[in-house]
Amino acid sequence: MRAQLTTIGFWVFLAGMAFGAFVLVRDMTPRIAETGGAVAVALPIILVAAALIAVIIWALDRSHAQLRAVWALAFAWGAIGACGLALQINGFASDAVNDVLDDPGSTTWGAALVGPLDEESIKAAGVALLLVMFRDRLRRPLQIFAVGAFAGLGFQVIENLSYAVTFAVRDAQSDTVGALTVTLVRALFGFQSHWVYTGFFALGLALLRVRPVLAPIPIVLAYVMHFWWNAPSGDNPMVALLLIVLKCVVTLSLLGGAWTWMIYEQRRWLQRAIRMPEAAKLAPPAELATLPTRALRRNGENYLRFYYGPAVAEVARKRQKWLIRELTYRVG
Repeated sequence: MRAQLTTIGFWVFLAGMAFGAFVLVRDMTPRIAETGGAVAVALPIILVAAALIAVIIWALDRSHAQLRAVWALAFAWGAIGACGLALQINGFASDAVNDVLDDPGSTTWGAALVGPLDEESIKAAGVALLLVMFRDRLRRPLQIFAVGAFAGLGFQVIENLSYAVTFAVRDAQSDTVGALTVTLVRALFGFQSHWVYTGFFALGLALLRVRPVLAPIPIVLAYVMHFWWNAPSGDNPMVALLLIVLKCVVTLSLLGGAWTWMIYEQRRWLQRAIRMPEAAKLAPPAELATLPTRALRRNGENYLRFYYGPAVAEVARKRQKWLIRELTYRVG
């Protein structure tokens, strides 16, 4: 049954990627060709911003059981599968909102109503498939948050590219100015968007295994944060700017709180895991006792460095990471 689930998950994931790629090529290629020069100027900024966020996600994942290949698959899902599917579905959903609200309600609230529901669900679907496919390796909240964050980052990159194309066409004076303006604004204020939302959704999926009662909280927050970001900010530029800053502060505060909880949960799990029979097969009790916190691990390294030299301390550091990774896979 487990093998069948993995196989089904793989083919569904692949089908989503294929359909997403088809939609992106169909819809984005002509638009990019029309504004190629402007996109070429904006693209380096988009990629540098994405690289900085990737470093942040890497730093946040303190599980020591990082799966870089899964990060790459998650990023690809966000950039190709989720973006393509969202382009297709958002069109139908926008038509439905227009039929219900009419103008000006549909114009004002359409993005806030359609985007969060469709996009978060689609991104999370890919993350859920990856959790099924790699369920024996993805077990801890920190790990799973990072997978969701990379899916959101992939979506964010293509969305930023789409905005650059759109505003290049809209700017009456210069394609390049239009593309650069929106790209810089989104890099400055929108950097904490999709990767945080999908990371929260993924955290909710992780909690289904370890804290089911808490699972709805981050999932609902993912939708709410996205809705609030897309919600209209009024016509006053100063009020709109203040609201954007407030949204950034609230989102980053929630991220900080979630990360603090994940670190605490990781420590509690390690304290329990080192007492399990599986741990006893990997290392002696004295070595296992150094694993639960970063401070304990450093103390162990410093002890070995003082008495036996830097080479032994470096081996111990690598072994600590190996032990945590193995405990993740064996204890869960």
